[in-house]
Amino acid sequence: MGYVTYDFYKSIYGESSMPETDFNRLSWEACRRVDVLTLNKLKFAFPSNEDDIEAVRRCVCKLIEIAYQIEAANKRVSEGQGYIKDESGALRGKVVSSVSSGSESISYTAKAESGSTLIDAVLSDKAAQERLYRDTVREYLAFVPDSNGVNLLYAGIPYPVRNAQIRRPPEDKPVEKPEEPTELKNPEENKNTIDEIHSKADPQKADAMGIGYVDSVIIYNRYVYGTREETTYFGTRFDNVRVELTQGANQKASGMENASVCTVKIPNTGLPKPYISPAVWKKFTTEEMAESFTLDTEAKNFFVIVRKADLGIDIDVPDGIIRQDKTKYPGGFFEYIKTQYGYAFSIDTVDVYALIPRFEIGASCL
Repeated sequence: MGYVTYDFYKSIYGESSMPETDFNRLSWEACRRVDVLTLNKLKFAFPSNEDDIEAVRRCVCKLIEIAYQIEAANKRVSEGQGYIKDESGALRGKVVSSVSSGSESISYTAKAESGSTLIDAVLSDKAAQERLYRDTVREYLAFVPDSNGVNLLYAGIPYPVRNAQIRRPPEDKPVEKPEEPTELKNPEENKNTIDEIHSKADPQKADAMGIGYVDSVIIYNRYVYGTREETTYFGTRFDNVRVELTQGANQKASGMENASVCTVKIPNTGLPKPYISPAVWKKFTTEEMAESFTLDTEAKNFFVIVRKADLGIDIDVPDGIIRQDKTKYPGGFFEYIKTQYGYAFSIDTVDVYALIPRFEIGASCL
């Protein structure tokens, strides 16, 4: 299980660090804490980038160091109750303790050793110690991906991909730079023939869920911030999804000529980014928002169909971070996409299924 060696530990904490026997004894428990909080991702998808590997190693080292300091502090308490005399014969208090004998009760007090304030604060509180361990893991491993590109602290169920080889540690592989968002183009310039569209589908991925998972959509998460209410959209492209459009039935039910309803089924395997709940996603920084996606029915999120063979759709619409410039999108970004390209839908319902793991997004457009 060991994710770090004693030599690496010494390179971080120096020659005055703990003995190797103590390191080996505490290493297993530290690694186990990391495995629990990362849902065992390191077992089957250990990070492949050297910086991410370094983060895991340093995290384990820090957990070992904390455990060692807590042990040492507990030892000082057990060995240091009461008073002792120094060479001059004066009494010297050791640590906080309490001694009772019959009707007589004596309390002793002493100051904590320099640099041990944090450890002393959690020394008598097991729950506080566990919080310290958890906070340390979050500090070191926040937004550190595994070899599948999934954040180690991602707690979504089920895990998107479970077919990566176990590598501890793996060879360093550079992370591919994501493509720059493309400029909006004339829809007529982006249409291809049905045969060309079918050729782009990935049959292997489509077969994993069943017939019809050959469509593509871009989901836009909307966020409004600041007193000026500046609006930003975060677009994420999803390929090999199933788009079901029931335009005719909805027109008959509503009596409106342009009414349509759409359902998108997104397999919860091989997601391009980790899913984050809306409440948590709203607290993220801009960079963190761009590295994840959410599904919110109250934030005016929407999606646009960018590839669907039976409708002859194959358009190039940008994803990533899009600022809603009023001069460029006078009616708003959503209205612009809907008018320019069509097949843009506001997200009204979100359902999650476990038997066949998938998201189902219900959307409408009038």
